[in-house]
Amino acid sequence: MAIDVNCKYKFSIKNFSCILELYQVQYVHEQMFVDSYCIITRRDKNMLGKTHMAVGIATGLVILQPQSITELIIGIGTAAIGAVISDIDVGTSESHREADKIIGISSFLVLIMLLLEWKWNIGIWHRLMNDGNRARLILSAGIFLIICAWGKEQPHRSFMHSLAALVLLTGCVKMFLPVAAPYFGVAFGSHLILDLLNRKGERLFYPLQTGFSLRLCSAQGIINRFLFSAGSVISLGAVIYTLTRLM
Repeated sequence: MAIDVNCKYKFSIKNFSCILELYQVQYVHEQMFVDSYCIITRRDKNMLGKTHMAVGIATGLVILQPQSITELIIGIGTAAIGAVISDIDVGTSESHREADKIIGISSFLVLIMLLLEWKWNIGIWHRLMNDGNRARLILSAGIFLIICAWGKEQPHRSFMHSLAALVLLTGCVKMFLPVAAPYFGVAFGSHLILDLLNRKGERLFYPLQTGFSLRLCSAQGIINRFLFSAGSVISLGAVIYTLTRLM
């Protein structure tokens, strides 16, 4: 935008126009600063999804110790979903995009498990049929999706970051596939614990309004990077150890 810097001291239409242009430029610069600050602040408050996934998988495998290759595959896929599903709750258009990514990742993981079952018959379908009838599978999946659809529209760090959501969603997973429920629950719980470390409070005892936060780290900080690295290494080590133990 070109500005006539010589239009000073003359009270005229041209001078008035120049003043308006100067204020517009100043407003744009200030707005850019505010928008940048908001983006940084929002990212700073929320632990990154890759960190949640890495830590969730590592925690599930280390604590639960899969007893078969089938359980290992189910555990990894279910823990990955449980570790990130909390962050489908939204507050901004950017958060909507992040939620869509989480849903896409979860769908992709389910598809991978189905492909493994179809190609190598690893036993997932056998477990589903042994653990219950089709009506129960449809009912549990339907309730799970309804809870997630409702939770997706709630304020961030409210219902989907609560003990109520942990119990309800883990219960749905147990109805659907009992062997997967512990991995989902442990990974979901690891998400809640990690989010306690950073700056925005989470309403663990929803519907109570009280939020809890230790304010120890940020999403872009060194603690987050350490947790992601540690979670990735431990996950890989747990997979290798389990495969070695079972083969």
